[in-house]
Amino acid sequence: MNDDELKKLWQQQPLRNPPTAAQLISAMQKQTSQLRRCLDARDVRELLACAFVIIIFGVFYFTVYREPISRLGDLIIIGSTIFIAWKIVHTRRTTPPAPPGATTVESLRAELNSVRAQSRSLGSVQWWYLLPGFIGLLVATWGLRIDIYTKIVCTLFFIAVDVFIYWLNQWARRKQLLPLEAQLESLLHSAETGEPLDETHVANLRPIVLSMTAADRVKPAEFKVAFWQIALFGEIGFIGIWFFLMLSQTVGNEGWKTKEPPVEKVTQTVRAEETNRYSFVARKVIDLLNAGDHAAVQKLFNPQMSEALPPKKGFEFFTGLAARYGNIEKFDGPTGNGYRGWIAFRLHCQRGELAMSLALDADDKIAGIHFRPAPMPSSNVKWLVPRILSPLHLVWLVLFFLAGLLYSRILQKTTERAVGISTLGVHLHKGQNLILWDEIKEVRPLRILHVRNLWLIRQSGEKTLMHWTPLERHSDLKAAVENFAPANHPIHKYLSLLKRI
Repeated sequence: MNDDELKKLWQQQPLRNPPTAAQLISAMQKQTSQLRRCLDARDVRELLACAFVIIIFGVFYFTVYREPISRLGDLIIIGSTIFIAWKIVHTRRTTPPAPPGATTVESLRAELNSVRAQSRSLGSVQWWYLLPGFIGLLVATWGLRIDIYTKIVCTLFFIAVDVFIYWLNQWARRKQLLPLEAQLESLLHSAETGEPLDETHVANLRPIVLSMTAADRVKPAEFKVAFWQIALFGEIGFIGIWFFLMLSQTVGNEGWKTKEPPVEKVTQTVRAEETNRYSFVARKVIDLLNAGDHAAVQKLFNPQMSEALPPKKGFEFFTGLAARYGNIEKFDGPTGNGYRGWIAFRLHCQRGELAMSLALDADDKIAGIHFRPAPMPSSNVKWLVPRILSPLHLVWLVLFFLAGLLYSRILQKTTERAVGISTLGVHLHKGQNLILWDEIKEVRPLRILHVRNLWLIRQSGEKTLMHWTPLERHSDLKAAVENFAPANHPIHKYLSLLKRI
């Protein structure tokens, strides 16, 4: 068959005749089989994502977060992720396909049960998928000793992400599962009672019937999604997650402060001649902390301070401080007024910088001591870069990068044959959705950053998105459109978009 004959095939009358009931049932079986394959791919991605989340927050629980409330949040996230994985597996196992040799009615009923179960899952996604993890993130975030503004920003970000995920799932349910459920119900009712099919469902299944009828004569040029495009966005996402996690670990914890004495509020200013005695006490505290002699630090407190921070709590506090920041290598100061107007010193530790504020009584005993992460200099952020790019953080970067590549590869494998071009029209979703050339009344471009897609608008006004930028073999795709699309078709105006970005 030559090119001229192929170009006439889409206009041939036999492909436009009303499909028979057998063709419709066959088309529906093809559609549900394709849906099951898509769900299998989705479930594999979800389960891998669940495993990744469990590992990451498990590591956070044992190595990063030390605040009890934040660790509780980690456990909630891990538990909710395990529940999500169970829910996905349970839904699929309770709605298996019909066994080989099953009747048409049994096959349709099995597929209807499967689609209904998936539809119910997406309809309640806010309760079993979004809410448990959201609660865990809130507990973990608000349990950290960070400022209130950071907590509010993080909370708003979590809400925005969950709202977007909810909208995306409801859109998929409304556009894919609910119409398919209605079609299956109509077919099943027709198969059981012998009544005619609903005309709307016949019209929706007609493109699949056409695609199946022409399958032995029309072989569309098919194009896969390019791996580099998926990996680009995948790595941006994974490395972005890594960056913000490491940033929060570097500057986000404002804890590590002792309780102030409840009996007396000590506020002092220091004249130049008093600098030496504060520096002397600060040096003594630093040396004792580096030596791990917490009991000796306790002896430097006055009675009120000892009551506010008893030895057991002091030991836990200073041990946690050393575990997080390491030894204090040097200190600067006094650097001006610190907490409550006390005298401040800047401590340069192995894993960060601390601001230590001291208040002394008349006997040079410590009447108040306060630790917090040293504020970032307003004119210089160079100190932040080496902290984020510390050896331990770089190890995490490699793991996140490899996870991004693996996830991108899985996405590519599950989205093969994204677009097909033939004399009939545009074949989408691995041939499941066929849009005839003469059904496309208008084509509009969609440009988002460097992404170039097309809206294919049918006579009924229905819009279907055709992805162009992320496809492989752009020159071949352009040639396929030029060869197969009718000469005056509006899609020709947008062939300039088919260039590698």
